[in-house]
Amino acid sequence: MENIIINDSNLNNNEIQKNGNKVRAVLLSDNKILVSHYGGVILLPGGSIDKGETADDAIIRELKEETGIVYDANNLKELLLLEYYQPNYPTRRDEVINRLIRTKFYFGQYRGIDLKSINRTENEVKDNFHLDLIDLDEFASLINESSENPRKKYFDRENQEVIKVLKKVRN
Repeated sequence: MENIIINDSNLNNNEIQKNGNKVRAVLLSDNKILVSHYGGVILLPGGSIDKGETADDAIIRELKEETGIVYDANNLKELLLLEYYQPNYPTRRDEVINRLIRTKFYFGQYRGIDLKSINRTENEVKDNFHLDLIDLDEFASLINESSENPRKKYFDRENQEVIKVLKKVRN
C-alpha cells in the first residue's frame, strides 16, 4: 500500500482544528470506475469511519449502504493511505477550519448495484447522491470541471492522487 502526504501549506499538527478518518473504494470493471455524484462533487464510494470501527469494517459498511452489495476483505485490497492537510476547509456549517483527513483507499472489482438494498442518508437524498460507472478518462476530466461546491477542490485533489496511483498499479 502506498502512503502519500499532501501538505501544500505546510500546516503543522497544532494548527489542525479537526482530524478525521475516512475510507473510499476504487471499484473497477474493465476500464470503468464506480463514482458517486454528491452535492456537486465527484467522489469514490465510501465515507467516515465510525467510532469503534476498523477501516475494513467501515468500507464494507459504506459499500453496502451506497451500492447495496456486500463486500468482504477477500474482495478488496489496500491501495493507498492518503494524509491530507486541508487549510481553510469550508465546512457544511459555514465555518472555515484547518483539518487533517486520513483516507484509506481500497481497490476491488465492481460487482454491480442492488437498488433495493441501498441505504441513503437524508442529506444524500436531498443532494441527489447517485452512482455511475464511467470511463477512467472521463473520471479524470470530471474532476476538473467547475462546481459551486467550495469543498470540490479538496476532493478533486484526492481523486488526482488516486488516479496517479492507479496508473502505476495498472502498468
